[in-house]
Amino acid sequence: MSNIYETTMIVKPDLSNDQVKNLTNSLEGFFNESSIVIGYKEDWGIKNLKFSINKYSKGSFKFIRFKADSYFPKKLDNFLKFNSDCLRFLTIKSNNELEEATPQINKDN
Repeated sequence: MSNIYETTMIVKPDLSNDQVKNLTNSLEGFFNESSIVIGYKEDWGIKNLKFSINKYSKGSFKFIRFKADSYFPKKLDNFLKFNSDCLRFLTIKSNNELEEATPQINKDN
């Protein structure tokens, strides 16, 4: 049975445009390999962190909502754990619609 999940990632703020494209392409490739369709994506920009993560006081926030079977979030967690550009991430089951915008998109940094 498919559920809707949301993943929020904090990636290194000092990545070049090419590195961000590589991260995005590898993530999309990982989703495509598992035949998972991304329903909604947002880039929340660079924000100050409440505490340092790996000596970074800022982080670039990325958001993805997707529909997948219950096994996939564990696979995604394993994929993101070993990505050196990803500082932190959180995947949850969502009650929102697949293509619904988040309230965060309207906020400024």
